[in-house]
Amino acid sequence: MRAFVLSIMLVAFGWSVPRETLGQSKKKSAADKTERLEKLDANGDSKISRDEVSETAWKRIAAHDTNGDGVLSGEELDSLKGKASETRRPGGATSAFEVREFQASNKQTLRYSLFTPKNVAAGEKLPLVLCLHGAGGNTEAAKVLAAPEHQKKHPCFIMAPACETKQSRWVIGKFRNNPDQRAVEPELIHALDALLHDAAIDPDRVYLTGQSMGGLGPWGLIVIHPDRFAAAVPVCGTWEPSDAAKIAKVPVWAFHGAKDPTVPVEGSRRMIEALKVAGGSPQYTEYPDVGHGSWSAAYATPEMWDWMFQQRRPRASNK
Repeated sequence: MRAFVLSIMLVAFGWSVPRETLGQSKKKSAADKTERLEKLDANGDSKISRDEVSETAWKRIAAHDTNGDGVLSGEELDSLKGKASETRRPGGATSAFEVREFQASNKQTLRYSLFTPKNVAAGEKLPLVLCLHGAGGNTEAAKVLAAPEHQKKHPCFIMAPACETKQSRWVIGKFRNNPDQRAVEPELIHALDALLHDAAIDPDRVYLTGQSMGGLGPWGLIVIHPDRFAAAVPVCGTWEPSDAAKIAKVPVWAFHGAKDPTVPVEGSRRMIEALKVAGGSPQYTEYPDVGHGSWSAAYATPEMWDWMFQQRRPRASNK
């Protein structure tokens, strides 16, 4: 069980491993993977249900539960084994989301999952939360926000786009970017504009959050577009403090684990201090005993969601 969970974590977080370890992993056959999965299948029904595994293991594999029924089977298990699955939604979203494609003027196509609230009253405009996934392709925020209890308290549209992490990043900064990678920011913003035009969304209540690689995205996007978003919640992200003056007026609540081995916590600490020096009033939560997976605790913080949905883009900044 421990080895299985570790392998899922390595894939989900994009951690690098020594070359000799990688070589050993390549020697693992499909039969070995199948055997490990069979051990998790306690009742032998060729499925893995939420009740059969530990809570920690389920959190790591839940993104493969594309229909949100608490059971992995068929193509969902193939996806867990590393096989391509056409049922996988952008951001690891559940069946409560529809999948859309948008072709931008730069000829790039953006796939994204969209959650539309039920029973939107005529003439009513609701907020939208843009959720950016990490290197493993998953966004915890989108699934949390789509839950019935959250929708009852904070009804909102949810947009979870896809970023092909081998060739691209949400934005291009100085943190671990390959010079051959490109930013998906242009088509993402174009798709967002189109959605704002077509759906019952309040343009003054568009919020932005993301985890890990997706935690860098909110910083970079508000630097490029400081007047577009009502608030940003970067989780285990980082950016250049020299850009703080550009975004000092944007409401920010950042989260990070003090023991994060993947995105050093100093990145968030420096950004928060730089924002304060620039005249901003950011909020910051640091978990002393948490590593890279700080998004579970961050997105389980009701006060953060209450704070976020209270924010509005200043009318003077409207475009």
